[in-house]
Amino acid sequence: MLDYLKNQTPHLNFDLIDGILTISILRPKAKNALNSEMYTQLAQAFIDADEATDIHVIILRGNETDFTAGNDMSYFLSLAQTQATTLDEDIFPPFHFLKALAQCSKPIIAAIRGCTIGVGVTLLFHCDLVFAEDNAIFQLPFVNLGLSVEGATSLFMTPQAGYHLAAELLLTGEKFNAEKALTARLINQIVPDAYTYAHQQAQKMGQLSLTSLRIIKKQIKFPIEQILQCIDQEAEIVATRIKSAETLAAVSSFLQTRSLEFPQFPKNYS
Repeated sequence: MLDYLKNQTPHLNFDLIDGILTISILRPKAKNALNSEMYTQLAQAFIDADEATDIHVIILRGNETDFTAGNDMSYFLSLAQTQATTLDEDIFPPFHFLKALAQCSKPIIAAIRGCTIGVGVTLLFHCDLVFAEDNAIFQLPFVNLGLSVEGATSLFMTPQAGYHLAAELLLTGEKFNAEKALTARLINQIVPDAYTYAHQQAQKMGQLSLTSLRIIKKQIKFPIEQILQCIDQEAEIVATRIKSAETLAAVSSFLQTRSLEFPQFPKNYS
């Protein structure tokens, strides 16, 4: 195992047993919201894990109650206030993380319980198996924040969910349950204990040829060049929207109320 993965961080835990690397997001006071440092660490973890000879399968999970609430809003506000005109990997680490996830050639299993919002949903496009518990609550609140989609959502969402369901989830920004996530093909299965089930599936994969798993994963996915290009194209639009009056108002309101209910924009906003 690479040295980086031996180092635990305040909000991420890495546990390697019998070729299965479990990455746990542990920031319960913020519902596991991701900040700049966490994105950078996650990106490097997936890069390192893909290269490590003793890692066969990767599980990504949250803590005992939630997967992730998505972007840390304080961090998000700081991005909105930058002078940068583009959001490259150095300025906006979420894109670096999403690219690292997309380029990982080893099997990735996501185990979902509780809150799964924003990037917590879009990252699922780059996982190979996704298991959720019945208590999981999903949300793609880009429109609520005056933003646009990210992480190659425009490439994956409609083929997976179908246009009308994709439109419902993205154009309303409303929360939805595990059953609807299953209908939208964002998850593979609803299970009583996502963490146990994910580990069981990882153990099965751990007995298979890693070379074969990597080849088949590459064969059945969109070409990686297409995925990375889409992430970059979406990032350019996000770079414009993140500085809009609508987004600044929405993020500021969230930070004041600390509520997951996003504000309604005044009708005269432009």
